[in-house]
Amino acid sequence: MGRLAIRRVVYSGDKYSFESPYLNDGIVIMEGVNGHGKSTFMNLIYYGLGGRVQAFNKNDDNDFQKHNEIFYDTNNYVELLIEIDDEKYELTRYIGDNLIFVVGEDEKVSETCVLRSQSDEHTIVFSDWILEKLNIKVFDIVQGTRSFKLNFTDLMRLVYHDQETGVDKVYKEADNSNFLSDSLEIRKAIFEILLGKTYNDYYSALGQYKLTLKELEKAQAVMDSYDEFLGEVLDYDLANVVHINSMISENQEMIEKVQIEREIASREQSNSDEIWKLIGQQKNELMLNQHKLEEWESAKNLTTQSIDKILYLIDESEKELSEIEKIRLVNKKLKLFTPNTCPYCLREVEREKGKCICGNDIEEEQYEKFFYTDEEYLDILKVKKKSIQSLEQLLERKSQRLKIIIGHIEKTEQSIEKIRLYINELTKDIATNYNSAYIRQLDDRERELNEIVLELQQAEDLAKKRETLASQVIQLRNKVEGLKIRVDSFLNTAREDMLNKKKDFDEVYFSLMERADEHCYSAYIGDDYMPHINWGAYRERSAAVPKRLMYFLTLLIESLKNEANFPRFLMIDTPNKEGIDKENLIKNIGLLAEADKYTEEMKTQYQIILTTGIDTYPEDFKNKVFYKLEGENYLLQENNEK
Repeated sequence: MGRLAIRRVVYSGDKYSFESPYLNDGIVIMEGVNGHGKSTFMNLIYYGLGGRVQAFNKNDDNDFQKHNEIFYDTNNYVELLIEIDDEKYELTRYIGDNLIFVVGEDEKVSETCVLRSQSDEHTIVFSDWILEKLNIKVFDIVQGTRSFKLNFTDLMRLVYHDQETGVDKVYKEADNSNFLSDSLEIRKAIFEILLGKTYNDYYSALGQYKLTLKELEKAQAVMDSYDEFLGEVLDYDLANVVHINSMISENQEMIEKVQIEREIASREQSNSDEIWKLIGQQKNELMLNQHKLEEWESAKNLTTQSIDKILYLIDESEKELSEIEKIRLVNKKLKLFTPNTCPYCLREVEREKGKCICGNDIEEEQYEKFFYTDEEYLDILKVKKKSIQSLEQLLERKSQRLKIIIGHIEKTEQSIEKIRLYINELTKDIATNYNSAYIRQLDDRERELNEIVLELQQAEDLAKKRETLASQVIQLRNKVEGLKIRVDSFLNTAREDMLNKKKDFDEVYFSLMERADEHCYSAYIGDDYMPHINWGAYRERSAAVPKRLMYFLTLLIESLKNEANFPRFLMIDTPNKEGIDKENLIKNIGLLAEADKYTEEMKTQYQIILTTGIDTYPEDFKNKVFYKLEGENYLLQENNEK
């Protein structure tokens, strides 16, 4: 929990300049005539704290928004002397630049940047710097596929009571306003972080949880895609690396045996009886393969017939589906068929229950089955569509089966051709006294085994990668489960704390609103933390002034009463734009002094920087005025006139 105060505001340029006096604790007031620079003063503070002020943007030559004196000035900058927990810092930001230079009491200069995209190992983000000084954790907000860090300017939406915000809103407009930055989730997070005791821990853990969950989902998707890839390119069972290593060892042992057998065969002379015996074995093997081929060919024919039949059924079902849809549409538009329509002249007839149009006895359920309501037609269509889906799934299975059968046929045909060639070579060996055919077969066998070993070694590399991916998925899953437990634990504690804070907030807010608005009889904040006055009854536009002003004041008071992240600092810029009369506005502004009741009791201080019209404040606030803008005394003075 940290405390922020602005001690001095300086603007300097080649043409214009301004320097405020030292700003004390408590309420400090700048009064002035409209158009003399009160809002400019507030914008200078906000800009110096890293905020976006469109009127200062030198990259946007918009005639309706630019602040001429600042826009066209050169070598101009804002300098703020701020205090965070009794430690002073000097902040300098040049107009049109996104760098903020920070000088501490040790006179060491640090370069920070406003935009997170500009940060690097040497330049930190200003928002991260000031949040750390205020003891507020920097964390990620994750919404759908997008993630971003909550910035100091997001929290300033409930610290800076500006003039630009519409009458129907409470939160200051976000610097980059869009559906995401102004979503209910973001606004609730801002309120809960500023007032909740442990909500900062909760949102920090929640951000880590959501980011880790996204990592897990990504890793799981990579794992699934990798498994699918392995299924397409490999025939081996990739159970694990140990299993594949075992298969590699077995095949290498078989290679060694083949090499020994070939060495023996190359030394020995061929024996015709042995060769004839081997030829007989090969012929038996040939017959077995031919028998297998016939079986596979038969299976292919049966599967092809099944596929043709399924295709026919799908075609017929689709035609039937189309006809039913046509009948439904015609019947829906023309209402041709009902249980009481004559099938010849199509006129309505009065039919006695339990009797057919012709007069014979019938059962109503049987009679009505030829006439369907639109809902019944839809049910029939659903059944037909599901039947087609089932047929298509069956077709897919049969097609896969056919592909497997064709693969077996090709493999068997290759085996048959190989055996025939081997028999021919063995026949030649009878006359040569040399085992050339057998040795060639051993050579082929060794080559096959080497290819298998090579494939297995490639499979081993793939399996290692899969095990690495699986290990990452497991680690991320365990991390997600651990973070989920932390999130739930923080959330339960935070909700209990916020329940008490919300109850206390309602009491303070209602007490302030009763005095600020004589027509207020009910004031509280809802589950979305937005204020509700008189149970939502219609009020005049001027009633929006105390509604918003007292809301900001209650936030400050809560930070003085309880432990919270709210920096005990408010900026309030001329809160009279909704047409509230001067008397009531002065009464509302006078209530800001309610914060003083808690400074002595809680032994803490606060600061409210207020800009308002001339004498638009209680008489006893006169000593709080630090600057007055009227006549020729504008905020920004030309340098040659000083």
